[in-house]
Amino acid sequence: MSESLYYDGFTERWTTATDTLADQHGVDSVLIMKSTPTHMVTAASGGSARKTYTPGGAGPKSVMPGHHKLYCEQVINTDAALLVPDAAADPEWRGNEDLVKFGFGFYLGVPVHDKSGTPVGTVCALNPSQPGDDDALERLRESLEQLARQVERDIA
Repeated sequence: MSESLYYDGFTERWTTATDTLADQHGVDSVLIMKSTPTHMVTAASGGSARKTYTPGGAGPKSVMPGHHKLYCEQVINTDAALLVPDAAADPEWRGNEDLVKFGFGFYLGVPVHDKSGTPVGTVCALNPSQPGDDDALERLRESLEQLARQVERDIA
């Protein structure tokens, strides 16, 4: 298994949880990502976009020449949740790979920490557009945060 994943069997352990959340919240993708110095790596993928975000697949961070900052990279850099309701309407995110290559303009992600409190990954949702009103977004955020805490306990 690649060192870029949390541990052998991680993907299999968390696929059902990511699928369930994607289905419950009506989003195309729920991901558990792991940060490396140069890439964000898909550790588990749920939802209809699993073929786009395959476990083990990696997106280059902006530290790589010619690459735009990734949504998940921002979550790691700031150690804070990130909501991008419509990347196409946001000058900061118009060049993001998830929008440009895959059409995912909506993003909501939260950090995953190791046992020392360092952000090491994210749990996030992506969709072509915002999947509901403010109440739906709050429920999605709560679900992502709950999953992130479960992953933290697992990797500790």
